Amino acid sequence: MKSQRIGGIVLCAGFGTRLQPITHEIPKPAIPFLGKPMVWYAVRALYRAGIRRIAANLCHLPDTMEQCLRQVCAEIGTDEPVCYREGTTIAGTAGGAAACAKLLPDCDQFVIYHGDVLSGADLSIALDEHRRSQCDVSLVVAPRPENSPLGLIETCQRQIVRIRDWCIPDDQIDPNAAHEARCFTGIHIVQRQVLDPIDPNRYTCLVTEIYPQMMASGKRIHAIYDERFFADIGTPNSYLDAQSAILAHPNLLPGARLIQPSVDDHSIDDVAFTPPIYVDASCHCKHAHIGPNVVLSHHARVEREILSDCARFEKWTISR
Repeated sequence: MKSQRIGGIVLCAGFGTRLQPITHEIPKPAIPFLGKPMVWYAVRALYRAGIRRIAANLCHLPDTMEQCLRQVCAEIGTDEPVCYREGTTIAGTAGGAAACAKLLPDCDQFVIYHGDVLSGADLSIALDEHRRSQCDVSLVVAPRPENSPLGLIETCQRQIVRIRDWCIPDDQIDPNAAHEARCFTGIHIVQRQVLDPIDPNRYTCLVTEIYPQMMASGKRIHAIYDERFFADIGTPNSYLDAQSAILAHPNLLPGARLIQPSVDDHSIDDVAFTPPIYVDASCHCKHAHIGPNVVLSHHARVEREILSDCARFEKWTISR
């Protein structure tokens, strides 16, 4: 496969219904995670893989989401993003990605990254493996825990053979090869020719519609195995499970860093802390016990409270 001009597509159009009422005012990819918008980690991963040109699809609270993206790209030092607004009707992952691809006409290949996903995957390694596979599509897949609520991705010899309820015919699979249960991390690598025929004005899903259609026609979809940290943030519990994991081991999520409260900070008065915690300098804490597994950011206030296993930012608190 010849050298490819690579663009990044960040999917940011979802409504985040399971995180309401926060998402009535903040799009889910803009919700802070350890002090940074969740989408910051996606943009940073693209930047570190050498991808500077980024497009994003917007639908829910588009002005807020676009402003967040622009601030994130400016902070990281990458190119200003180009955004496609879907209006009031969401176009799905396929329609949104197709519209974004049209905003990056010089790119031959795209890394599509879901804006509400946190991942430790190294995109440079993933791109190298995709190139060697000579496939039009590669999906980064993670080990699937037993009883996982995430949809099943079944692989066989680094080939995806099942996506949820759809499976390629048995006669196309080596009956003696081992199958593995995986889950999709929300990171795709896709050639332009996959996205160009898709109608951006009609709701279409890449994973449940486009990819099964490709597999049914005999096209191979490559599975990139990645054992690093991965979290699909959809609910308060999944958010807090990810927060707990990263507070304990911040090196699992590239770019994550812990901020500890300073004993000299005048905004902290009569507070007991039980680590692991994250408290940025904008926060005000008084007569409280904070921790373990607590993150305070974006001018959070805590007064005469006992907090554990939660995140607080602005006027919002995420708890179980």
